[in-house]
Amino acid sequence: MCDKRVSARMKGKVYKTVVRPAMLYGLETVALRKRQEAELEVAETKMLRFSLNEYIRGTAHVRCFGDKVREARLRWFGHVQRRDSERIGRRMLKLELPGRRPRGRPKRRFMDVVKEDMKLAGVREEEAEDRVRWRQMIRCGDP
Repeated sequence: MCDKRVSARMKGKVYKTVVRPAMLYGLETVALRKRQEAELEVAETKMLRFSLNEYIRGTAHVRCFGDKVREARLRWFGHVQRRDSERIGRRMLKLELPGRRPRGRPKRRFMDVVKEDMKLAGVREEEAEDRVRWRQMIRCGDP
């Protein structure tokens, strides 16, 4: 990855097919805090800077890591929404626990984060039923 003879575009392709999927693994079901998302962004930038040593995002044709996490989370949410309403995953999304939440600032729940993501992407829950259209609407650019 540090070899100067390898083009920046090829390094970007290697990054997108090897490194990024390893970083994204399992993040589609996690409600990340802003600080955690920023730390992942910093780690990604350090890896790209280490291998490219020049203008990072434009040369490698790589999008922001937070955008890719948002896309993965919305893709998983759409998958669960299209499932049968009796399936456990879909029921868990709508689950409200009895009782009160503890004092202080409420923790970020998965559905709260998904609603923020849907607002940023400009989509609604009902649109998840059409898989092809949903994928087009949540897509953020590079593969």
